[in-house]
Amino acid sequence: METCIAQADFVYQTLVSLFNRFGDEQYGEAVTQKQHMLQCAFLAEQEGETDDIIVASLLHDVGHFIGPQDAGLIADGTPEEDFNHEVLGARFLTKYFGKEITVPIQLHVAAKRYLCAVKDDYYDGLSDASKHSLALQGGPMTAEQVAKFEQGEYFRQALRVRYFDDYGKQVGLEIPDLDYYRDRIIKLVNPS
Repeated sequence: METCIAQADFVYQTLVSLFNRFGDEQYGEAVTQKQHMLQCAFLAEQEGETDDIIVASLLHDVGHFIGPQDAGLIADGTPEEDFNHEVLGARFLTKYFGKEITVPIQLHVAAKRYLCAVKDDYYDGLSDASKHSLALQGGPMTAEQVAKFEQGEYFRQALRVRYFDDYGKQVGLEIPDLDYYRDRIIKLVNPS
């Protein structure tokens, strides 16, 4: 039991280190990466989501922290190319969390592409940075891709994470810090 608690605390401290090291970077939005991720978790909690969705929303962009730190950026901090941060993040987190967290993270970019294909007004509501990244990520899905995406086991969860991703970019929103989510994170870490 103590080993599991120590492992879970190690995972949490690893995440704290990543947030502290890379979280204050800009990524083309009006808030920092850390503010964005904390807002996503906060909004998920406010909507009464499960701990899985709250933690997935919190960690959905962790791939930006572990991706190529020297990736080319345009002047406002927006990446010049897509390096599949959703895949990098999900792979990294798979060592520590179950599919109920990692799969929605891996699918949150696909969820944007899906929503652009099925909702006429969705694209217009995206931020400029999100529109830019959409083009890098393949644009809206085709009808065949839409049908396949809808068959995925974590399809609905990915849409929830995407929803919070879209709205977690508010300047001045008061949110709890990362430590507020510590117990949730530790509870969801896979036993080693």
